[in-house]
Amino acid sequence: MRWFILLFLSVFFLMHLYAYLRVVKPAFGKSKLLFLPFVGGFLFPFFWRFADRDASPTFSYIVTLLGLLWMGFLLYFVLSGLLIELYRFLVYLSKRFLGINPLPTPSPRYAFFIVLLLSTSLSAYSYYETKRLHVEHHILYTDKIPVGRLKVLHISDLHLGPVMGMDKVSAVLEVYRREKPDLVVSTGDLVDGNMRNRAYLAQALREMDPPYGKYAVLGNHEYYKGVKQAIEFTERAGFRLLRGDRLRLDPINLTILGIDDDDCRLFRSCVGPLSDVEFLKDMDREDFILYLKHKPKLEPGAMGLFDLMLSGHTHGGVYYPIGRFVLTRMFISDRGFHKLGSSYIYISKGIGTGGPPMRLFSPPDVAIIEIVNKDRL
Repeated sequence: MRWFILLFLSVFFLMHLYAYLRVVKPAFGKSKLLFLPFVGGFLFPFFWRFADRDASPTFSYIVTLLGLLWMGFLLYFVLSGLLIELYRFLVYLSKRFLGINPLPTPSPRYAFFIVLLLSTSLSAYSYYETKRLHVEHHILYTDKIPVGRLKVLHISDLHLGPVMGMDKVSAVLEVYRREKPDLVVSTGDLVDGNMRNRAYLAQALREMDPPYGKYAVLGNHEYYKGVKQAIEFTERAGFRLLRGDRLRLDPINLTILGIDDDDCRLFRSCVGPLSDVEFLKDMDREDFILYLKHKPKLEPGAMGLFDLMLSGHTHGGVYYPIGRFVLTRMFISDRGFHKLGSSYIYISKGIGTGGPPMRLFSPPDVAIIEIVNKDRL
């Protein structure tokens, strides 16, 4: 964990250094006035850590939101700057090897304003996209449940804390009231901050009271922010927390299982098995097996040992290219409903964000999955 923090701070520092030295300074020269925002921007993570731990929820919200927005803006600023650098390099190659210069080369000041416009526009749209909650609908047919139709509401990755709050909870409650599910599950990262003075969020989540209950597993961020408080909040919100547990819902022949996120090893806080195969191998295959796991990855041999697995964690990459070209190589996929042999998995893009409140072509979602027995409709 310490190595991750050190790596993050190093990259964050280099981003600030690049933005100032390669984009700002060439446009305006050496300026203390323009240098100070980059110093303050780099210090934001230290400010919001203090605010989340010791300050009031209102102050913590303001400091953390500003810091995260700056982080997202800086990412776009650096990427836009690199894009201008690439453009200049291509123009140089054209002049050097072809002897022609078909395209204009922007001056440093003009380049700065292009970068500023691109990064501001992308930041504004990305923030707007976090507000556009999609409700995904999927149907899975089976002959294992005795009821005609079982409706499951799957939520994931709310990241409740200093920034993500009642707006995310209200969005979930709106879907719950409209869809009236029979079962609600949360696949981790429900909590991502100090939950002191945020009992009202748990109380709001208690309004969901489906006929067959609410169930949750822990995600990686719950360990980062303090697993004890995360467990207390989750249970106060009315969820049955599954940590290597198997629970059979007799009236509907459904067995629901939940496993700890494997990052529990970093904190020596694991409960129950972490092996998919070990956890699933002795299950009664006459039941419908619903498997809850935060990260969408499986051991070889686990496919076919469950009927439906629900996961989150990926956020669709947050930025679509990351999900499409990076996370699909690390996990089963970065999003969506997939068939794995005789099993199925749904991967949520999540409701909140664990970093800057920004998304790019990976809008937040919740899923309504209907498990249907066609013979009993």
